[in-house]
Amino acid sequence: MDNLKNLWDTVLTQRAWSWAMVGIFYLLVFLLIRGFFFRSLLKRAKGLNSKWYQEIKKAYVKKCIPGWVLFLGSLMLFIFFWQTADFRQASLYEVAMVFLIVLTVLFSIMSHLIAFATSTVYVLKQLENNQMTF
Repeated sequence: MDNLKNLWDTVLTQRAWSWAMVGIFYLLVFLLIRGFFFRSLLKRAKGLNSKWYQEIKKAYVKKCIPGWVLFLGSLMLFIFFWQTADFRQASLYEVAMVFLIVLTVLFSIMSHLIAFATSTVYVLKQLENNQMTF
């Protein structure tokens, strides 16, 4: 337990290199949150015909780029916040940055969900127009 406390103190005091560790942690947390929202959708989509699922995935990959751009923006904001914030005394700057980071993460997740929904509707529309076979 002492080792973890020492590591945490080192990470807090030496921010010139610790942003990489914090960034990796941020990425893992984002992927867990995204997975929480996506798990049920992907589970149900995998239950479909495999050809339909592959088409949905292909369309999703093309439409999810704005979500990843928003994620990279939130990651850059977080790293900037990590380098410039004073964690001992919270001010309006810290509160505003946390709010902005959370907002961009939520927009990123919403963008991913919208991309998945629009790609599903796109594949359904193809099926309706008989452009795909069963």
